[in-house]
Amino acid sequence: MSFFWRAIGLADSVPGFPFSPIKGSSTISVTTIRGVTWTMAPGTSSEDGRAVTIFSTSLAEASASTKELSRHAMKRAKGMLLPGLLRCYGATEHQDTVYIATESCEPLGDVCEREQKADSKSGNRSGDNNEVDEDSEEAFQESVALGLKTISTALIALHQNKFIHGNVSCDSVFVLPNSEWRLFGLELVSMFDEDGSVYQRYAALLPEHRQPPEVQQKNAGRDLQVSGIDSWGMSCLMYEVFVMKGQKSGQFAQSCSANDMRGCRTLPRTLQSAFVGLCAANPKMRHDVERFISSSDFITSSEFVQCIQGLDDFSLKDAAGREAFMEHLGNVVGTFPLRACKTLVLQKLQATFTYGILPGVVEPIIKIASRITSQEEYNTNIAPIIVTLFRSSDKMLRFRLLQRSAELLPRIPPDIVNEQIWPEFVLGFSSRVAGIREHTARALVPLARNLSVKTLTNDVPRFISQLQQDAEAAIRTNATIALCMIADVLPAEQRSHILVHRFGCMLKDGFVPSRVAALRSFNTTMKFFTTKHIADLVTPGIAPLAMDSVGEVRELALEVLRGAIVRLEEHHRDETTKGTEEADTVNKASCGTAAAATSSGGSKWVWSWSSSSSPVTATTTAGTSAGPVNTGAGAGVVNASDNNNRSSSSVLALKSETTSATRSNANMDSQPHLVSTGKDVLAPPHTTTAGANSSDESWGDEIDLKCSETLKPSSTHAPFSGGAIPQRAKLDVTESPSSCGKAIKLRKKGIGASRLP
Repeated sequence: MSFFWRAIGLADSVPGFPFSPIKGSSTISVTTIRGVTWTMAPGTSSEDGRAVTIFSTSLAEASASTKELSRHAMKRAKGMLLPGLLRCYGATEHQDTVYIATESCEPLGDVCEREQKADSKSGNRSGDNNEVDEDSEEAFQESVALGLKTISTALIALHQNKFIHGNVSCDSVFVLPNSEWRLFGLELVSMFDEDGSVYQRYAALLPEHRQPPEVQQKNAGRDLQVSGIDSWGMSCLMYEVFVMKGQKSGQFAQSCSANDMRGCRTLPRTLQSAFVGLCAANPKMRHDVERFISSSDFITSSEFVQCIQGLDDFSLKDAAGREAFMEHLGNVVGTFPLRACKTLVLQKLQATFTYGILPGVVEPIIKIASRITSQEEYNTNIAPIIVTLFRSSDKMLRFRLLQRSAELLPRIPPDIVNEQIWPEFVLGFSSRVAGIREHTARALVPLARNLSVKTLTNDVPRFISQLQQDAEAAIRTNATIALCMIADVLPAEQRSHILVHRFGCMLKDGFVPSRVAALRSFNTTMKFFTTKHIADLVTPGIAPLAMDSVGEVRELALEVLRGAIVRLEEHHRDETTKGTEEADTVNKASCGTAAAATSSGGSKWVWSWSSSSSPVTATTTAGTSAGPVNTGAGAGVVNASDNNNRSSSSVLALKSETTSATRSNANMDSQPHLVSTGKDVLAPPHTTTAGANSSDESWGDEIDLKCSETLKPSSTHAPFSGGAIPQRAKLDVTESPSSCGKAIKLRKKGIGASRLP
């Protein structure tokens, strides 16, 4: 890389030249005249950091003519500051190298080459793309029309000062980042009354088609028309841009002659007649540049050119003229070249803010913003202008800006919205103009998605509450609707609280549309409310509106109530399902514990609910460690219902499965009995029947305990273990004579105890 910088002479800082190239950047070589080749490198100013383009050419091995032309170009660049010329920031010669720092630019030939490639790609398309391709070609022609006007303006300024450029061509025109053309290539700039001028001596170095016929005939002298040579150069520029675009200057010089150029009939129709007048063979019949710029339909009929000129002359217009111009610009800006809109038009629009920001400026900005698809370009070109517009105190401008906010605000970065736009935006909530307050509420909808959580939680509800107390009924209504439309962007933790209070306070508004808006908002955002808010606030607050005097209000109130009931029913089902799942989990854990006890030789007791009208059985399983157990005849089933105390309530039945360790002893007693250790007594749960409140009724139906034998390995554990019976629920255990001791009846002492046998 150091070799490269040494090659262009910028290895070290140049004395008196406070500009340096950007490291790692690419360079471009452009030949303005045979023998003079400039290397273009992007750079920056070390004083203010501005972007520049550094032209440099080495003279170490150059010919005498090249040295003279290069130094002459540097001299003219430093001394000429005319409209339409590429502005020179500094120039010097150091160590046989000429340096010129100018505005940031690129050769026009490269721009034309890109356009040619774009045309080639679009030529392969068909169908719906035809319209896009035509628009692209039209946009290119608009850019050329503006460029030709700019170059003509520069030539007119030169001619007024008795200078000729002498080398107007595609190689001497450069394009700024904002798409404006600038004239450079000042190697042949000379005065007409100068004997032996640079142009007279070196015009032969130009390609043949760029030399006017009188110059080729060696007749160039003081009797020539002042602008005759540059008029020919203008025709060369048109021909190279439209006919030979994309070709390098060397290829162009070999493939073009003056006769070919004069015979060209492929230029745009509106430019053809002006082109013929500029390239007339007779210099006395040749049109001057000033006539061309004023009579060419290609320039005068271009809306783009006329609007750019209007922006340049904006300071010369009166108030009515400025307003009319802005309205016209908003109607036609959609047809302008997009690249020029993003840079040139927006730049000139911002320049007009110096004379006061007009409300009409909003429309062209919106038209341009809608065509920008890149978010990065939007942030660079549009967002700063929107911030400037919001800072304006003009009420009509604020009103128009709020009206079109949905087209501008959503794409602005959140950091710009929260830090720069929101502090200015909130002033609209307190404006004295009712229209501004109303449209501020409406503009909150597209803006809300870019607001911070803190702003949405604290500021937005406060300003909505302020508008809901406005004297204008329409503003109160729109504030409620706006809050409804941004409900989904509110923080979830605070959303239900914010909505239920802001909507609820409008249910008693005397303005019918306001109550309707509140009810519709409740209905739309029902999914965002918590069930507690629905039960405590929504339902009680809306229920009175079911008796409203307006039918629409009553209908909406009932609809909201139905929606609230649906939410509450869903909550009930969810809670029921949740409770069932928890109970199942507990039962599974209990069953697992009982199963573990049974497997270790204990007793397994199973409680179950059954109808009092159906027989209930209970079986028990006892281990062999407590004594011998008879395994003879099985125990019979005993009806556990008390015929004197039948009821439809459910009773608790206790089952116990009895297991035997072995059947090897056939002589054991056939009568099964329950063995207990005295303190391992089971306490059944308390249940209440339908007749429990009467002292004449029993606590419940009888609970039968049935013993059945099952095979089980012998165990040394106790038959079962249970807690002590509470004092209020002790049981009498008696044998039923009718069952021969095979069943045990349990009764509760106290109510109905006198009926026990």
